[in-house]
Amino acid sequence: MKKIQKVKSLFALILALSLLLPMGIMSTAGAPAKAPAARDYTIISPYATVDWDTWDRYKANLHTHSTVSDGKDPFVDVIEAYYARDYDILAMAEHGVVNKGWTKVPETVPILSFNFLLPFMKPVPLTEERNRQITTGADRGGRGMTDIMGIEMNAAVLMKNHVNGFFADYGQGYWGKENDFETVIAGMEEAGGLTHINHPGDWLGSAKDINIAKDPKNIKFFADLLKKYPSCLGLEVLNSHDSPTRHDRVLWDGLLESVIPYGRNVFGFGNSDSHHMGEIDTSFGIFMMPENTVANVRTAMETGTFFACGRRARPELGDSFVGEGAYPVVTKIKVDNTQKTITLQGEDYDTIEWIAKGEIIATGEAINLREHENEIGCYVRAQLKGPGGICFTQAFIIDDGTPPEPEPEESFIEKWINDFIFAVKSTRIYVIIAKIVDKLS
Repeated sequence: MKKIQKVKSLFALILALSLLLPMGIMSTAGAPAKAPAARDYTIISPYATVDWDTWDRYKANLHTHSTVSDGKDPFVDVIEAYYARDYDILAMAEHGVVNKGWTKVPETVPILSFNFLLPFMKPVPLTEERNRQITTGADRGGRGMTDIMGIEMNAAVLMKNHVNGFFADYGQGYWGKENDFETVIAGMEEAGGLTHINHPGDWLGSAKDINIAKDPKNIKFFADLLKKYPSCLGLEVLNSHDSPTRHDRVLWDGLLESVIPYGRNVFGFGNSDSHHMGEIDTSFGIFMMPENTVANVRTAMETGTFFACGRRARPELGDSFVGEGAYPVVTKIKVDNTQKTITLQGEDYDTIEWIAKGEIIATGEAINLREHENEIGCYVRAQLKGPGGICFTQAFIIDDGTPPEPEPEESFIEKWINDFIFAVKSTRIYVIIAKIVDKLS
């Protein structure tokens, strides 16, 4: 009888505790239970300087080719074609040739130009009169097209480790070394210019396997360059028809997570990389500026007040989708750091999606970050989809003061072996043999 009474008393005690604990009357430490503290952070917008009421939108292409290098159309014809298609900013970024102005005869490098007629047929530049008309917009309602000094560097590499340089006379005639991005990035920075990495998926071969774009070793390779050279602003996240570059947004997301904790953003560029007239208007940038000048273009590139847009984005829109007509644009952005919200206004879109850590976490014009804090790392970005194509914003940084996690260090032996293997794979003979084997397989 006493044993039964003891069991009843113990059961009553357990029942009483089970009722009290969920109500927060007692914690396991004997003190009142506390709700977890809200995450403390600041939203840093790359568009914070934009005056949406007075600044205008300017359509840009920073990666263009003509018969000066490996394009199919003459130098002057390409410039005229972009002007006719209502572009506001154009960089003739030829392989190994610095564009020193549309009225200057480009210093062609015949072996690098891929056009064997060039030694006998020098490129024809714009006349001074036509250049004045185009740059002032004399026959286009006063809306001129700005000429940007540019070059595509590492001109003769087979691995397509190409880098675009801007605003400095550097890289003329330089063949480049296989798999070497750093030499030209460092050289352009020393010369006072800016760079971005071209079509990284073409170098990685990531179109055939998304996991190549996600590979931590590949992310670290580019992240180390971006952390070391502030003048290397980012990478092309849209290029031409988005075929070999289809997973470059995946790489971009990995780089944002890796680089932002070190105190800088990674900007995404959209360029047509046009080699013939049919590739004009495939991918492009939309720059927000108070006025269309060379100085303002450079500032926009450095601060991120632009968008990467395109008619195709294969993973996001589908392989068969090709945008037509008006493309999505952003008309206003509002960041509220008190409420932790970001709100977009735009035109010609059907859907706005918000991405963090490479995943879509919300849809709609506004996102309340408080509702998604478990899904967000150090950034969030948006993409606008519509019948005309896609528009990517730059990343909004989520700055909570957390220092970057220490990176695992390679042992001396591991580093030596990895460096040796990379050096062997970067020899021209190895690359040629590998290309032949790949074609035959």
